[in-house]
Amino acid sequence: MMKKVYFRLGRRHLTLEVPPFFIDFSKRNFSSMMTRRISEEGSLFYVYITRRNQISKLLVLKAIHPGIFMPPKLTINESFTRDEINDFIKSVKDLENEWEYQDHGLWKKRINDFTVYMVLVIGDDRWTVRAMVSKERMPGYGVEIPVGIELSEKFMKELAPEEIRDLDIHEHVENRHFHFTVYSIERFIDLVKKYDYYFARKEIWERSVRIESS
Repeated sequence: MMKKVYFRLGRRHLTLEVPPFFIDFSKRNFSSMMTRRISEEGSLFYVYITRRNQISKLLVLKAIHPGIFMPPKLTINESFTRDEINDFIKSVKDLENEWEYQDHGLWKKRINDFTVYMVLVIGDDRWTVRAMVSKERMPGYGVEIPVGIELSEKFMKELAPEEIRDLDIHEHVENRHFHFTVYSIERFIDLVKKYDYYFARKEIWERSVRIESS
């Protein structure tokens, strides 16, 4: 059976924050339509993020890992008990028994000669988790970014020649999914913040937390 892998920030009141994705380890490729893929070479990944008291829990996460970026000013109107704090802290410890924490909001998991990275991306008013995958003896990281159709041409012009060398584009109803290679984590975060259909287009993002500036 195809292996299922979970990444959970929190334990109670969880939402599936990122659509499940498939990694084909024979090619280091992502796919968003897992149910159509049958392979013994890949794994299904599910990313769950807490829904209640999200700002407070994000601040708890930063207290655990001070290197995580946070906007300088926040407005918080949440009721958060000591039990909930302890429960969230335990969820982070449980997560990091399986996913090794690096720094600056980056976790990794080794699967054979592949390494899957989960990147915490925090903008001025929202946050999410996105994945990257690397393979031994292959440069860079395989990534996927959904881009709105109206931004697709601009996005293509921003990609460097080495990034589009193995570019694959999947057409969807409202956006296009770009599968390509980046060569630094910082580059990937920058592209997500500027172009990710579910991160950059605020009027469509309904399942994320909004961080309100005071």
